Amino acid sequence: MTPTRTISNPGMRGVARAQRGLTLVELLVALTVSLVLVLAAAALFTGTSGSQRTLDELSTANESGAFALRTLGRDLSNAGFYPTVRGETADLNTPSRYLNVTTQAAYDAGIFGCEGAAFDPATGTCGTTVAGAPDALVIGYFTSDAFGTSVGQRADCEGNDSAGAAANATRVGTGAATLPPLRPLFVANRYQLTTAQTTTLNGRSTTTRSLACDGNGTTGGVFTPLVSGIDDLQLTYGVFADATRVPARFYTATEVSGLGTVTISGRAMTAWERVAAVRVCVVARTFQTSAALAPSASPPTYTDCDGTVVTNAAGDTSLRKTYVQVFGVRNRQSATY
Repeated sequence: MTPTRTISNPGMRGVARAQRGLTLVELLVALTVSLVLVLAAAALFTGTSGSQRTLDELSTANESGAFALRTLGRDLSNAGFYPTVRGETADLNTPSRYLNVTTQAAYDAGIFGCEGAAFDPATGTCGTTVAGAPDALVIGYFTSDAFGTSVGQRADCEGNDSAGAAANATRVGTGAATLPPLRPLFVANRYQLTTAQTTTLNGRSTTTRSLACDGNGTTGGVFTPLVSGIDDLQLTYGVFADATRVPARFYTATEVSGLGTVTISGRAMTAWERVAAVRVCVVARTFQTSAALAPSASPPTYTDCDGTVVTNAAGDTSLRKTYVQVFGVRNRQSATY
């Protein structure tokens, strides 16, 4: 019988050790490290997504606030405009004297406001004032019917043809396109905030208002929302009292209505006729609640239109920003407007 020989190879023992599998402890350590890395990546992604969502919401709120100001400012530049070179009636003692064709006092001067109350287009009056409630604004002016709705200012704030207003029934077609209109069309735009409405998005509810308008191109007095996410609208009016036509101070709508008539350059002018500037303040907010706050974090704050620092109600993590701008009423700023 041939004896059995055992060959010892140290190199083969090394290969065997190199091909050995992981122990249970090593596998658990690897899984733990991997889990920590995954959790860290998920936390980073969640944080980044939350920050980006907050930035997007703030950007939307900024756009809403700026657009609301631009919308009101553009219309305020038209307030009180009268395009004819001569008056329609004897009481138009200057070429640019404003004429009210609705027989409602709210349209006597081109600008009218309600403090803390909505405006009723049917009656031409303000509702009951509520302290801290949003204001309402009425802007009136005249335009030539020789132009279409896409040219000039013939369309109202809702884009409807102002020729459809009852006050304009006998004023259409009174002038050629090359001549000033003998009886220009009257445009009236009414602005206010809608009632608070609750919207649910991605499982979160937000209660907010919208800037809305109602033009006189259609009947019914239905306000069309223009800009969402507007929490407040506050207006004050710069009223002049002498021939310099420089506002002495800014008044609320209630205060303006309480001011008396003043004779300037031989002409008696009511307070609303003497409004030369309007201070517009809107508060815009993020439509959704912003990134969740820690339970111990303080609620967000903002400065309102009165300059008061306001703290959000419990559970309200939305961010708000106040926008303020003063607009000159150019048709009320000189003796030959």
